[in-house]
Amino acid sequence: MINAIQLTLREGGLTLYALLILAVTIYSILFSVWRHISCTRKVVAKEKWLMPSSVGNSLPWNRTMPSPREVQRSYASFELDEMAWVERRLPFLNVLISAAPLLGLLGTVAGMLITFSGMAAGNDAPIDTISTGISKALVTTQAGLVIAIPAAFLLALIKRQTETTHLELQRQLHTRLAEVREPATNSL
Repeated sequence: MINAIQLTLREGGLTLYALLILAVTIYSILFSVWRHISCTRKVVAKEKWLMPSSVGNSLPWNRTMPSPREVQRSYASFELDEMAWVERRLPFLNVLISAAPLLGLLGTVAGMLITFSGMAAGNDAPIDTISTGISKALVTTQAGLVIAIPAAFLLALIKRQTETTHLELQRQLHTRLAEVREPATNSL
């Protein structure tokens, strides 16, 4: 098994090492974003972002209904702290995922150059030169696609989770604003 991995890395050359570094980067960022959006979804589901921000308001004898401005401030603060953290990383992930097949294509070009240089050497060119170039071309192309395709699906899933979390957060905001404004209109 280890010999097969070493052989594949040798066949892929420098481009395959670059693809491995890119894969580790992509999947580590995907994991951290996934973990963050999962924690954020739990906070939104429990409506913890609506909790009072000061100790004085959390005491049972001192509870007052927050003003609409305080509710909006709490919402904006949560959105800037939690949701923006995820949304800032999505475009960068998109670029990294798009780079994987392109890097695989670069390996394909390098492999084909090796193949053509072996063919140009004439009849006395060893078949190893030609087969090495073809092998490098196929290995790097495959690696680029194997890295990019699952990552693209995971990114789409994370984007969907981010959108639904944002929509739920907005729904909670509007519900809370209606509750806050309702007692003010009933007292008139």
